[in-house]
Amino acid sequence: MFSKKTKNSFYINVKLPEQIQEIIIGSNLQKWIFKEISSRNYSRLIVFIDVNFANLYADWLLQLKNTLAPNDIIFVEASEKSKSLEFLNSALEKCFNANINRKSCIIAVGGGIVGDIAGFFASVYMRGIDFIFIPTTLMAQADTIINKVAISYKMLKNIVGSFYSPVLTICDIDFLQTLPKSEISLGLSEIIKHAFIESPFFVKYLENTLRANLMGWKKYPWKKIIYKSLLIKSKIVEKDPLDKNEIHKGLSYGHTFANALEGLSDFKFRHGESVSLGMCASALAGLDLGILSEKEIRRQKELLQRVGLPIKFPGTLNKEEIIDLMSKDKICTDCGLSIVILEKIGKFKICKNINLEIIKSVLSAI
Repeated sequence: MFSKKTKNSFYINVKLPEQIQEIIIGSNLQKWIFKEISSRNYSRLIVFIDVNFANLYADWLLQLKNTLAPNDIIFVEASEKSKSLEFLNSALEKCFNANINRKSCIIAVGGGIVGDIAGFFASVYMRGIDFIFIPTTLMAQADTIINKVAISYKMLKNIVGSFYSPVLTICDIDFLQTLPKSEISLGLSEIIKHAFIESPFFVKYLENTLRANLMGWKKYPWKKIIYKSLLIKSKIVEKDPLDKNEIHKGLSYGHTFANALEGLSDFKFRHGESVSLGMCASALAGLDLGILSEKEIRRQKELLQRVGLPIKFPGTLNKEEIIDLMSKDKICTDCGLSIVILEKIGKFKICKNINLEIIKSVLSAI
């Protein structure tokens, strides 16, 4: 439990099988972060931190060093290539030399890549030690880690993973102010996804809040937007924490396409861009199946375009290679290629053994 709660913040407690994950969304939390972590009396601390963030927030990093006195700091290049067994092996060496034990804690500071790397490491080191996440990008805050961490293998994104959560996640929206607008656009892809799979009301809220070309984005009600997004994700995960009942899979809307697009581009195509295209493709598949209406597809398309996300792939696509990678995605089983589609805004379904001609058709369309 928190040693002391802050004013004007949102709190979410995610009830998972092995723990309760505490999430706080607020502003001006940077000093509070150090007090909260110190109060937990960990024997040792290792910090995984995004290199770019460390350079931009050098004073904050110095405060972290002086206040928490971590046993080591591991700097991470925010690249999908860092999500590898090779990088984890180098991290293991540092943690071993620092005598990290079961009463120690891994702290991740940065975007989703840093969170995934540190979280996966924490999940397997000594069969699991505490993990605290301080996400600093919009995507990492609004789609933060809840019971899933992973690394990639070759072109297969997030194929090696664990069901694991931070004990504490701290989303300070002040960190968003130093991001370029392009990063805000990318982060909104997951927020829009959450809205379309679960909440017509949140879709309408976003339509009323997000302005063309993200005009005035620094003054958006980010606390409320992130809270609403995480509330949807947390409720879905709580209903199906181990992804056994096809509820959790709803969070993969657009991602079976997206993961393949990222892998084939050697991860040069950004995750938010890929998710946007994946949502477009999945919606068109729903239309081809006679399930989703053109009006609902148009609302999704217009919202994605409004925030600067792509609805067309900027180049040619090798359909056979994409289908091959999609078939290896973790959502697929012996029932052939599976994707998540919308039945309507706010309701999703898993479409198994989908006709590959439909996949080829929607890939041509994007």
